[in-house]
Amino acid sequence: MPNLAFPIIETQRLLLNRLTKLDREPLYAIFSDPKIIEHYDVERFKSIAEADRLIEYFDARFDSNTGIRWAIRDKSSGEFLGTCGFTNWNEFDHSAVVGYELSKDYWGKGYATEAVATILNFIFDESFHFYVHRVEALILPSNKPSEKLVKSLGFRLEGTLRGKCYWNNDFHDMNMFAVLRTEQLKK
Repeated sequence: MPNLAFPIIETQRLLLNRLTKLDREPLYAIFSDPKIIEHYDVERFKSIAEADRLIEYFDARFDSNTGIRWAIRDKSSGEFLGTCGFTNWNEFDHSAVVGYELSKDYWGKGYATEAVATILNFIFDESFHFYVHRVEALILPSNKPSEKLVKSLGFRLEGTLRGKCYWNNDFHDMNMFAVLRTEQLKK
């Protein structure tokens, strides 16, 4: 496993960098908001300690070279907007799974699209430490804004995974979207 420095990425409006303990309160605000997690495959957070554990989980994914999660920040103010990244990647089948969430204060402003487009370019770039051929997104069928986002970035619906995820004492279907490197590079 390569010893990688955490990549910091800037876009026109955003700074993508590592989450820290200072992000615990805005992260908790996102994951404890029923409106935000309505279409997200997690239980609603009930304590700030859950935000701490999520930050530790994201750090462990990066440290073990199995994924990466960036904080999404406003470049001019440094304000925390949400997170994005790859919940896991697999060097052996050359794939990754993308995920993201924003505070609802920032919905509809193009921040998530800007962040996700940037991290797709990052993982598909030849300088990435292994060749990624495919990026997947698992989205609840009810999450139309997220479907619109990934479709705008070239993802295609491949089907519905019935009963794929379990939370809130129930099984949930997930729509599988994917984009291949060759499709992304054509843009």
